[in-house]
Amino acid sequence: MIIKPGKKLTLKDLAHILSVTPATVSKALRDSSDISLNMREKVKAKAKELGYRPNLLARSLINNQSKILGILIPDLRISFFSEVVRGMYEEANRKGYETILLIHDENKVIERKKLEFLSDVHADGILLNATGHKSNYDIYRKLGEEGIKIVCWDRKLEGLDYKSVTIDDKKASYELTIKMIKQGRRRILFLGPNTGIPVAKDRFEGYKLALNENKIAFDPDLIVHSFRNFSDSYNKMLSILKTKIKIDGIISIGGLITYGAGKAILESNHTVPKDIMLGEFGDNDIVSRLGVPFFTVNQNPYIMGKSSVDLLIRIIEQQGTHDNFNDIIVDSEIMKR
Repeated sequence: MIIKPGKKLTLKDLAHILSVTPATVSKALRDSSDISLNMREKVKAKAKELGYRPNLLARSLINNQSKILGILIPDLRISFFSEVVRGMYEEANRKGYETILLIHDENKVIERKKLEFLSDVHADGILLNATGHKSNYDIYRKLGEEGIKIVCWDRKLEGLDYKSVTIDDKKASYELTIKMIKQGRRRILFLGPNTGIPVAKDRFEGYKLALNENKIAFDPDLIVHSFRNFSDSYNKMLSILKTKIKIDGIISIGGLITYGAGKAILESNHTVPKDIMLGEFGDNDIVSRLGVPFFTVNQNPYIMGKSSVDLLIRIIEQQGTHDNFNDIIVDSEIMKR
């Protein structure tokens, strides 16, 4: 049999060359015990000689397992996410799984398309950092009904029984705010979304708890909702600095938001941290570009990624329901950068 240049060798081609059935080749490559050792070695040798590579999707249909994990993240520009992904990739690779990285950019339409793709390629599991948009709850549920195992990381999904790997966001936000209060700050602004996804709500609750315990009155003027991007926080911070609202600290829920606010502060001839102190989540390299000191919540992203994969693979391989497993809380710490 002659294989045309550029044509990928198929399992049927390999079977034809060896004058055996495709089933024999498939079993031999999988070391099935009902194929003789001599035949297994013969098939493997010929496969290696001809550069045969199995069709993963076809194999997944036969074995009902693809050994593929999908990783869905909001943004690659944030060092926190890239460090999480590194932990996920290394742990998955160590345990014999391939990973597919997909980005939704906080866009519910893009997220749906990415999740549908992971369903189409028969991913065994998904490591999901979701937009949390209500319109996508139907596909979050549908994936689970299809048998795809899901672990949420960094962000939980309310109302679904998928297990999660997160830090204690309320506690971390409380400790970050307390750190600023101990530095003499009393006019601390909360910047970012404070409703919707649990991670935002928990960070807002921690902020309010710290104020309350230190008898600092809650001021609605110091709550600024910002989208999770640079330009929105930059423009909103510029607007606030032009008002008579006094600010001596900022608790920001993420790196891009913090960077935007910090740029606005510096361009408005304020100093950091003397005039306004910055505190944020993620231990993000992007904030360091401001060239000023700031406090950050180190969420131990590598450990979060590794732990997420470990939990997901245990759920997949033990074939249990999510009720048989527990959420994981990763330790966090306040650092000065």
